[in-house]
Amino acid sequence: MTTAARRPLPWYYLVNDKPVQMIATADGGMDVLAYDFATGDFVRDFDYLTICLEHTTDVDSVDEAAFTARVDQLRARRTE
Repeated sequence: MTTAARRPLPWYYLVNDKPVQMIATADGGMDVLAYDFATGDFVRDFDYLTICLEHTTDVDSVDEAAFTARVDQLRARRTE
């Protein structure tokens, strides 16, 4: 079992600076949401589950504050 699997959700990652979050669902499952640069929204993308949990290159596990700051930064750029 990975260290991440023992932590309660949500989990936050930056994958090549792309925000990805793993959140709990109402039914006790998990959802994987990745930032969509085109829309500024989060979309379901389970491809990031393996990428994040295997911690290949350019994957950083971050806290909620760092994650939120990055999302805010990306969204601010969209409005410039």
